[in-house]
Amino acid sequence: MAPLRLSALHRCHLEAQAHMDTFSGWELPAWYTESSREVEGARTSVGISDASYLYKLDFHGQAEELHLPLAPPARLWKLTPSHALITSSRSIGFAASSSVTNVTSLYSTILLAGPKSREVLRKLTTLNVREDAMPDGTARQTRVAHVNATILRCDCESLPAFLILNTRDLAEHVWSALLHAGSEFGAHPFGLVAQQQLMGFRHGDA
Repeated sequence: MAPLRLSALHRCHLEAQAHMDTFSGWELPAWYTESSREVEGARTSVGISDASYLYKLDFHGQAEELHLPLAPPARLWKLTPSHALITSSRSIGFAASSSVTNVTSLYSTILLAGPKSREVLRKLTTLNVREDAMPDGTARQTRVAHVNATILRCDCESLPAFLILNTRDLAEHVWSALLHAGSEFGAHPFGLVAQQQLMGFRHGDA
């Protein structure tokens, strides 16, 4: 059996006394307190969660050159006309090439979700995250908490949500900065059980 993969945020989760469980080969928080409370906190204010398990491919080239099965849950995020990211809660079969690279282990992924998520981001970035400037499905490369980041707007129905990607060495810094910036709104981390309820996929999909 392959060893469990650990998120770059693993130490943060242990320090927060999260209840850890296995999700598609990753050891990640199932919950921190109670999943129902975590869901309610994100729906009414804001919460953050570790989504580093998401499968991530980096693509360089024109869209018509991309020959991959991108049915849901896979999503394509255009960064520039010739550069895109692909994310999915399931692995995607592909042949490694000069245009497509698996970057799942390179980047940590933090989910920031809730009606106050934009207010939290405004404290940490100069990026315009207003609804008209960054609607659902858009992607931006910017700086968050003074470090390079990629932000993907990934709403779940009416719940505003953002995926924040950083290299693994920056994960703990960004996690702490988000919690600090969201403290006035009662921001707390939430686990995979709450995350799956909020984002609308099952345990087996992650």
